[in-house]
Amino acid sequence: MTERLHLGGLDATAMIELMNRGDVSAAAVIDEHLALASGRGAELCAIVAQDPEAARSVARAVDEARRKGEPHGTLAGVPMTVKDSFDVRGLRTTHGRLSDSHVATEDAPAVARARAAGAVIYGKTNVPVLLDDYQSSNPDFGRTLNPWDPERTPGGSSGGSAAAIAAGLSALELGSDLSGSIRMPAAWCGIFGHRPSNGVLSKMGHLPWAVDGLIEPPVSVAGPMARSARDLSLAFEVLAGPARLDAVGWRLQLPPSRVDRLRGTRVGLWVYEPAAPIDDEMRMALLDLADTLRAAGCTVDELTKPPGAGAAGLELFDRLQGAEIAHSLTDDDWNTLVAAAADTDAPDNKAARALTQSARTAWQDAEAQRAITAAWGSVFDRFDVVLAPAVPGAAPRHDERPGAERRLNVGGTENPAADVVSAWSRMVNLAMLPSTVIPLGRGADTGMPLGAQLIGPYLEDRTPLRFAALMEAEGIIGFTPPNGW
Repeated sequence: MTERLHLGGLDATAMIELMNRGDVSAAAVIDEHLALASGRGAELCAIVAQDPEAARSVARAVDEARRKGEPHGTLAGVPMTVKDSFDVRGLRTTHGRLSDSHVATEDAPAVARARAAGAVIYGKTNVPVLLDDYQSSNPDFGRTLNPWDPERTPGGSSGGSAAAIAAGLSALELGSDLSGSIRMPAAWCGIFGHRPSNGVLSKMGHLPWAVDGLIEPPVSVAGPMARSARDLSLAFEVLAGPARLDAVGWRLQLPPSRVDRLRGTRVGLWVYEPAAPIDDEMRMALLDLADTLRAAGCTVDELTKPPGAGAAGLELFDRLQGAEIAHSLTDDDWNTLVAAAADTDAPDNKAARALTQSARTAWQDAEAQRAITAAWGSVFDRFDVVLAPAVPGAAPRHDERPGAERRLNVGGTENPAADVVSAWSRMVNLAMLPSTVIPLGRGADTGMPLGAQLIGPYLEDRTPLRFAALMEAEGIIGFTPPNGW
């Protein structure tokens, strides 16, 4: 067998092809990734825990299975990292702080699916404290850098995930997304990411919820991140499915993609939204892509005011998010919030009221959310996919100020940074729709990656995934490694 080095820029599919042909061993692939992650890759502070010996053992077993012609799994030999908030057997689990960490004795369900498919899971990636920031920095592990520009953030909360994928430290990643935590980092690091429809991919075994819990969260999701659209589809098919109690009887049967070629695909272009401003660089990149899609035979028409868009939708999402977060609070945190909710002069009164809402209000909000999901059905009577911004612009520079003090200039207007960077993600999450992030290339002004999202109908995840893969196959979009990586 001839070993081939410098595999970090390849996607997982290409690595699998090389291993299946016998051009390279799984052992050599993981050794190269381990060396990069512990060497120059350590500068990025993307990977915060590793288990090299366990990874090498899995890789050797994969090589032996291939040598003997035995079944070895869809992802056999692919180096993979996992967001630190997920349980990975034998590794420490944190949500950005050591004080309430634990060493996992079993894999989270989604991690177990990846492992069963032969993925070589070797490390955990950095997150902000409590996963509550659009930057990935914390006092215990440090600040993750964007491999495109170390002065800029890779995003959060799956920032270590995106940085690791972009820099070639990992081929696949399992991230999570409450208000953009997959899509924002994917866009800012120039990679691909998929936010699944709610309930399709298990998020159990993920902090800050009890990792041995038996219910799926109502708003947030888990999903794959990768260097290609074809890798996203590959990983999604492995990771999706019911878990724990539901796995006894439920089976996932998602519909096939609505589209199988670019020509004739109906694309909705959702660019203008007053509650979610974008800068000129992002707008031009989206309009340029729309023109390219028209030239490829797509029908592209403007979409305005879809269900749940605007300030009212964002307020509803914030309440739904509050109800989900409340489930993970300690008794002390809960009592503090109850006091703040009763004190109209408290600076966090509004957030506290959202977190401590009544069960009746929470169910009314859940019903309103379902109505918005249903209303999107009329949008997808007109369109197969919707093209929209994933973020307002390129990755901002690191900002060490408290979150409430940060401002971001978008199109000449100062905005609360945390609100504006996640607005597009929150509107899509409100409707529980699948969303695939695609790289748009580098911005003409900043030279930094820009990213869009392809939004699909509820439970029709294969449609935006397939459309992204079709664009990738035609060379319209694609991953480009950061300079020097």
